[in-house]
Amino acid sequence: MKTLLLTTVAAIGAWSSLVTGANAADIIEEPIYVAPPPPPPPVQTSGWYLRGDVGYNFKSKSDGHYDFYNVGFGNNGIDNTEHYDSITLKNSANFGVGVGYRVNGYFRTDLTVDYFRTGVEGSSKCGYLVEIGYLLDPVNNNCRYNDSSHASVWTTMANAYVDIGTYGRITPYIGAGLGFAHVKYDDMDNEISCGGGSCNGFPVYKGSHPGESSWRFASSLMAGASIDITHQLKFDAGYKYTRIAEGDAYGYDKADSAAGASGVQGKDHGFDIHTVRAGLRYEFGGSGIGKGKEPAPLYTAQDTVYAEPAPVYK
Repeated sequence: MKTLLLTTVAAIGAWSSLVTGANAADIIEEPIYVAPPPPPPPVQTSGWYLRGDVGYNFKSKSDGHYDFYNVGFGNNGIDNTEHYDSITLKNSANFGVGVGYRVNGYFRTDLTVDYFRTGVEGSSKCGYLVEIGYLLDPVNNNCRYNDSSHASVWTTMANAYVDIGTYGRITPYIGAGLGFAHVKYDDMDNEISCGGGSCNGFPVYKGSHPGESSWRFASSLMAGASIDITHQLKFDAGYKYTRIAEGDAYGYDKADSAAGASGVQGKDHGFDIHTVRAGLRYEFGGSGIGKGKEPAPLYTAQDTVYAEPAPVYK
């Protein structure tokens, strides 16, 4: 009886060990998948911007020519064509506005309208017909034409820029533009004198010529840098070179017109405008301006996040 009891207890112990071992083997540590946080909603941005600039045009040189009218001589009274020794554009202020579009982080375009008003002065040696009329020595004399006027210049330009890169808040750029200029002269005052006084006893001649206006081709080159004041507001400073093609300057005075002269008498040979300017550019849409919708982040298998595994009992 005692032997049977011990045998039974041993069997129960062995069975309990097998059951306990089986339950321990059934423990499975499975990871619990935790989804990554949803991406932020796309940022709607616009590539459009507005700009306004003020600038300073440096004094510059040009040249030009004019027809000498002598009734009854030459071709329809044009007896000779004289050339200016120099035409000077005085320094002046420049004002501009524009609207543009940023294509991406490196390329943008805009359409600008600029205006400046400048003094224009021309000087040339008197033509030989004037020298003869004043009974001057055709070789040694100081007879000169001195002309003065003002010109109002509007330019309309289509421009393209390349932003070279951003260094902190500073983005240097280069650009170029093509367009048109409208140049309108005031009446031109003309004086003929010899050393500032009379020529061989003849009184100093003073006359007035009506100003002319014309549309002309224009081109420009720019270089500068913008500084981020905010994500949307930029301070822009740089240099601009503008070439304006030749065009009409003034017509004939009253005496020549009464004698039959008509049309344009004087023309300039174009302007080279050197400008330093500064202004503000406001880009709509904040950060990421002009780059379209911000792309949603891409998640890969390496980005999958798992929680700390916990035992699961079955």
